Amino acid sequence: MSDTEVPTRSETARPIVEPAWLFLAAGIAILAAVVIVTAYEDLAEARFRRERALAVEGHRDLRLARYEEFLGAIESRDPSLAISLAATQLNQIPAGRAALLPSPGTAAGDASVFPSLEPEPLELPERERQRTRLERLVMEESSRKWVLVVGAVCVLVGLLPPSESRSRGSDRST
Repeated sequence: MSDTEVPTRSETARPIVEPAWLFLAAGIAILAAVVIVTAYEDLAEARFRRERALAVEGHRDLRLARYEEFLGAIESRDPSLAISLAATQLNQIPAGRAALLPSPGTAAGDASVFPSLEPEPLELPERERQRTRLERLVMEESSRKWVLVVGAVCVLVGLLPPSESRSRGSDRST
């Protein structure tokens, strides 16, 4: 091309978005998805285990509170508790009172007060979840490798230098 010739639009026009940037963005998005989805799954599992541990702790706190209440009643020499313990533990019923029937769920000869102090058994929930297609691709070992390879290849293609077809066109005219 000589100095007097006006360059045509096709020779000077550059694309608004380089195609390499699209590959780079896609590759970074794929690699970020692998990292973020895996980390999010680990976080969700940790939160679930934490909630279970808090439920167990709450159940044990309730149990301890009931035992402390019983111990406090014994230490304060509560008259109704003393009569109840004498009747159940020592088989001594005060005059003018009738024998108590055993509480439901206890054996007829069981004189222990501890089953009545225990809270209801704790039922821990199980983690139920449905994985999305992206999670399955990223979390399963067989597909995870391929997702990483595809992401790395996209980043590599995005980082390659542009082709030299533009410079060849300007070299031919000289």
